[in-house]
Amino acid sequence: MDKKEMDLNRKVPIPLYYQLKEYIRQQIEEGVLAPGDLLPSERELSEKYGISRPTVRQALKELVYEGYLTREKGRGTFVARPKIDYSFIQHFTTFYEEMEEKGYVLKTQVLKKEVRKASKKLAQLLQIKEGEDFIYIERLRSIEGEPVVWVRNHIPYALCPSLLEEDLTDRSLYQLLAEKYNLVPKWAEIALEPTLADELDARLLQIDVGAPMFLMENVTYSEKEKPMDFFISRFRGDKGRVRVRVFR
Repeated sequence: MDKKEMDLNRKVPIPLYYQLKEYIRQQIEEGVLAPGDLLPSERELSEKYGISRPTVRQALKELVYEGYLTREKGRGTFVARPKIDYSFIQHFTTFYEEMEEKGYVLKTQVLKKEVRKASKKLAQLLQIKEGEDFIYIERLRSIEGEPVVWVRNHIPYALCPSLLEEDLTDRSLYQLLAEKYNLVPKWAEIALEPTLADELDARLLQIDVGAPMFLMENVTYSEKEKPMDFFISRFRGDKGRVRVRVFR
């Protein structure tokens, strides 16, 4: 921590945990604390600033949820790496292509790949008949060794029946669809909303239940103006942010 230490102000109606939180956040944003730096323990911070450990714990917990800090069991609390920019959402490029272009080490693990029958709702989204076959693909994607997003694709079986035979480990699904099946995405309809991690998210993405996340639902249309994929992505909120550019 900085040699110029903070004095907690007990005379203002600002909670002590929030004052500590903002001080640590400022130290990170100004570069005094760098990615990978180990923070003092809860006990040390408690004694240093004359506040209770639950107060310290609350400050650190919120900084972890906001992506400034990361906890490693048995080792302590560290300054996290800068957040990943999820700007691919507005440029109509894929997550794989965007991360690869930025130089990240990206890994993809295929969790499921099977044929299923379309429900009424899914049939409407994909513009196929209820009960018609579609290919279901579930994948977990990691950046720099940390799981960041899990995605579930729903693709009409008739468009690419041999897709089940393809190895999708560490490769772009959309690049494969374009090159081998002539399924080139033209436009997409995207819904993005904040959500909280459930038990499955927590297990797959190695986060706490209730941690902040982004939920994205996307219907992708091919050059033939027909849906070629409906996917649901659940992103860790502590590892990335959405940046958009708007024009008047």
